[in-house]
Amino acid sequence: CHAAPVIPGLKFENVKNRSLREIWECSEAFQKFRREDWMQEPCKSCDRRAQDFGGCRCQAMLLTADATATDPVCSLAPQRPKVDAILRQINDHGAQGTGSAATPITIQSDKIQWLYRPNPS
Repeated sequence: CHAAPVIPGLKFENVKNRSLREIWECSEAFQKFRREDWMQEPCKSCDRRAQDFGGCRCQAMLLTADATATDPVCSLAPQRPKVDAILRQINDHGAQGTGSAATPITIQSDKIQWLYRPNPS
Protein backbone atom coordinates (compact mmCIF):
# COMPACT_ATOMS: atom_id res chain seq x y z
CA CYS A 1 0.00 0.00 0.00
CA HIS A 2 1.33 3.43 -0.90
CA ALA A 3 0.25 4.73 2.52
CA ALA A 4 2.12 2.07 4.54
CA PRO A 5 5.03 4.41 5.39
CA VAL A 6 2.67 6.17 7.85
CA ILE A 7 2.99 3.10 10.12
CA PRO A 8 5.95 3.70 12.44
CA GLY A 9 8.62 1.02 12.65
CA LEU A 10 7.95 -0.70 9.32
CA LYS A 11 11.08 -1.20 7.26
CA PHE A 12 10.53 -1.65 3.54
CA GLU A 13 13.11 -3.60 1.62
CA ASN A 14 14.26 -2.97 -1.91
CA VAL A 15 14.00 -5.45 -4.80
CA LYS A 16 17.53 -4.40 -5.75
CA ASN A 17 18.76 -6.12 -2.58
CA ARG A 18 16.33 -9.05 -2.19
CA SER A 19 14.00 -10.86 -4.54
CA LEU A 20 10.36 -9.84 -4.58
CA ARG A 21 9.47 -13.35 -3.45
CA GLU A 22 11.78 -13.09 -0.41
CA ILE A 23 10.40 -9.68 0.46
CA TRP A 24 6.79 -10.89 0.15
CA GLU A 25 7.36 -14.09 2.12
CA CYS A 26 10.00 -13.08 4.68
CA SER A 27 10.28 -9.34 5.22
CA GLU A 28 9.31 -7.88 8.56
CA ALA A 29 6.98 -5.33 6.96
CA PHE A 30 4.91 -7.99 5.20
CA GLN A 31 4.92 -10.36 8.17
CA LYS A 32 3.90 -7.87 10.85
CA PHE A 33 0.17 -7.98 10.12
CA ARG A 34 -0.06 -11.23 8.19
CA ARG A 35 -1.20 -13.46 11.05
CA GLU A 36 -3.88 -12.83 13.66
CA ASP A 37 -1.76 -12.52 16.82
CA TRP A 38 -1.56 -8.71 16.52
CA MET A 39 -5.36 -8.28 16.36
CA GLN A 40 -7.37 -6.54 19.04
CA GLU A 41 -11.05 -7.13 19.77
CA PRO A 42 -13.46 -7.14 18.02
CA CYS A 43 -11.23 -8.43 15.20
CA LYS A 44 -9.68 -11.20 17.27
CA SER A 45 -13.02 -13.00 17.67
CA CYS A 46 -14.76 -11.80 14.48
CA ASP A 47 -15.91 -14.44 11.98
CA ARG A 48 -14.65 -12.26 9.09
CA ARG A 49 -11.06 -11.93 10.34
CA ALA A 50 -9.76 -14.52 7.83
CA GLN A 51 -11.33 -12.53 4.97
CA ASP A 52 -10.57 -8.92 5.89
CA PHE A 53 -7.59 -9.38 8.26
CA GLY A 54 -8.85 -6.58 10.48
CA GLY A 55 -9.20 -4.10 7.64
CA CYS A 56 -6.72 -1.50 6.48
CA ARG A 57 -3.75 -0.92 8.79
CA CYS A 58 -3.05 2.46 7.20
CA GLN A 59 -6.61 3.71 7.82
CA ALA A 60 -6.36 2.46 11.39
CA MET A 61 -3.07 4.31 11.87
CA LEU A 62 -4.26 7.54 10.28
CA LEU A 63 -7.59 7.67 12.11
CA THR A 64 -6.69 6.21 15.52
CA ALA A 65 -2.89 6.62 15.73
CA ASP A 66 -2.70 2.84 16.30
CA ALA A 67 -1.93 0.49 13.41
CA THR A 68 -3.23 -2.48 15.41
CA ALA A 69 -6.66 -0.94 16.03
CA THR A 70 -9.69 -2.30 14.24
CA ASP A 71 -10.11 -0.48 10.94
CA PRO A 72 -12.38 2.41 12.00
CA VAL A 73 -14.46 2.02 8.84
CA CYS A 74 -15.74 -1.33 10.14
CA SER A 75 -19.20 -1.12 11.69
CA LEU A 76 -17.90 -3.14 14.67
CA ALA A 77 -14.93 -0.85 15.36
CA PRO A 78 -14.90 0.95 18.72
CA GLN A 79 -13.55 3.98 16.82
CA ARG A 80 -16.35 3.97 14.19
CA PRO A 81 -17.89 7.16 15.65
CA LYS A 82 -14.75 9.02 14.46
CA VAL A 83 -15.46 7.96 10.88
CA ASP A 84 -19.12 8.93 11.22
CA ALA A 85 -18.12 12.37 12.55
CA ILE A 86 -15.68 12.88 9.67
CA LEU A 87 -18.32 11.84 7.14
CA ARG A 88 -20.81 14.28 8.70
CA GLN A 89 -18.20 17.05 8.48
CA ILE A 90 -17.53 16.24 4.82
CA ASN A 91 -21.23 16.00 3.96
CA ASP A 92 -22.03 19.23 5.83
CA HIS A 93 -19.21 20.97 3.97
CA GLY A 94 -20.76 19.98 0.65
CA ALA A 95 -24.36 20.66 1.72
CA GLN A 96 -23.50 24.18 2.89
CA GLY A 97 -22.07 25.02 -0.50
CA THR A 98 -18.78 26.05 1.08
CA GLY A 99 -16.72 24.37 -1.57
CA SER A 100 -16.72 22.55 -4.85
CA ALA A 101 -16.22 18.81 -5.27
CA ALA A 102 -12.49 19.50 -5.56
CA THR A 103 -12.17 21.74 -2.48
CA PRO A 104 -9.93 20.10 0.14
CA ILE A 105 -11.30 19.82 3.68
CA THR A 106 -9.02 19.91 6.73
CA ILE A 107 -10.06 17.36 9.34
CA GLN A 108 -8.81 17.06 12.90
CA SER A 109 -8.89 13.55 14.40
CA ASP A 110 -7.35 13.33 17.89
CA LYS A 111 -3.73 14.46 17.48
CA ILE A 112 -3.73 13.95 13.73
CA GLN A 113 -4.71 16.61 11.24
CA TRP A 114 -5.17 15.57 7.65
CA LEU A 115 -6.50 16.92 4.40
CA TYR A 116 -9.40 15.19 2.66
CA ARG A 117 -9.56 15.79 -1.07
CA PRO A 118 -13.03 14.76 -2.28
CA ASN A 119 -12.00 14.79 -5.93
CA PRO A 120 -8.21 14.85 -6.24
CA SER A 121 -6.82 15.85 -9.58
